[in-house]
Amino acid sequence: MEFSNPNQFKKIKKLEGAENSEDIWDIYEFDKIKNQIEKQTSFNIKELIDKDESIVEFQECLSKTRSFCDEVSKDFKQQFLCLLDQYRKERRQIPQKIIDYLSEKDFIFPNFIIAVREQAQKLLEEYGFQEEINNQDLLLVFQLPKPLAKFWWKGGADSWGGESIDIEDRAIEWGHFYRELLPIIWETQGRYEDEKGLDFYRINEIGEHDPEKYYYIWKMSEW
Repeated sequence: MEFSNPNQFKKIKKLEGAENSEDIWDIYEFDKIKNQIEKQTSFNIKELIDKDESIVEFQECLSKTRSFCDEVSKDFKQQFLCLLDQYRKERRQIPQKIIDYLSEKDFIFPNFIIAVREQAQKLLEEYGFQEEINNQDLLLVFQLPKPLAKFWWKGGADSWGGESIDIEDRAIEWGHFYRELLPIIWETQGRYEDEKGLDFYRINEIGEHDPEKYYYIWKMSEW
């Protein structure tokens, strides 16, 4: 095909999506990145516990809380990878650069902070809460990976949640992943309460979240 006007070529190229990075998709590269993520065992779990601090009073609670964070992180990663794979096959291609970015920044994992005593109190004050933490309790902060924390409302209208916006696959529906992944937290929390005697006392109210800092804040103790 010949074009007498160079602008015609640019127009056709744009309409056909040749300049759209989301049209570039290499299946081998995705599988390679997926395999790399699956091998990762370092979770995004941060502990604010001073080295010289005695943790005898809450050693058992700390051990169970660490186990909860590890289990949620492992299941979250596995399910997120499955959802990404299913989504790109059935709904919309995801740009390779986004898959790479998720891997490089560990955004395939949720984030946890475990804090005690003064460190826990400072964290609560930073977040704007007045709750008191005693010497036997732990503070556990859960936060979603950044894409889900910031764009939880993008899509997922076919799942639960009245505040989601149906974007009809015009962009990546991070809200779809958000709504499919959150039940992992609830189910694991319920099991740890029933089977391990761990008490999750929620500090932030329902619907009270900060995309930059926290999704759930719990005061942890044993029944």
